[in-house]
Amino acid sequence: MTRTITVGLDGSPASLAAADWAAHEAQLRNLPLRLVTAWEWQAPAFAPATGLGVPVPPSGLQRVSAQQLLAQARSRVAEASPEVPIATDEIPGLPVPALLKAAEEAELLVLGSRGLSRTAGYLLGSVSQAVLASCERPVVLVRAAEHGVEEGPPEPSAREVTAAFGHRDVVLGLDLHKPDDAVIDFAFDAASQRAAPCGSFTAGRRPTTTAAS
Repeated sequence: MTRTITVGLDGSPASLAAADWAAHEAQLRNLPLRLVTAWEWQAPAFAPATGLGVPVPPSGLQRVSAQQLLAQARSRVAEASPEVPIATDEIPGLPVPALLKAAEEAELLVLGSRGLSRTAGYLLGSVSQAVLASCERPVVLVRAAEHGVEEGPPEPSAREVTAAFGHRDVVLGLDLHKPDDAVIDFAFDAASQRAAPCGSFTAGRRPTTTAAS
């Protein structure tokens, strides 16, 4: 069975950026792209300050919303990467188990993540944290553009986003006490596909750089 580059979508700008990145990765790896979304909405884990509950739409409306989201994302990605085979799936159930199930058949699972800043890193939601903690396949987190809603430029088209992708260095974080061959192989494979250097670092050491073959 051919594995896929699988993207989890929720309609956020970060998840659309993840779809763009994943399409580019699918093209690099010559693999099909799979867009998935869990159509069962997760109830808020906290009570709003107003004391009023947040209503959850009926299941039928949730599913229609999921179908529309997948159709829009597929159209966006196909415009930029028409040569990449694309499949879409609306998965019943809550996001975390749905994404973990989808990842079982994936070469790579790609999720959106809200970016704080270049130095602050990622602000991970509960879904991303749970998936990262339990997923047995590689997971990539992709940030959306770092512009605010008011002052930012108009959202670029998928074709413009794809054309803007550059191949930066691949950085591998190593635990010398518990090195993981699968992680090392993944990093060097990613660097090789991009013809990019692969740098490694450990706590307390200066980065080292190795040319990918």
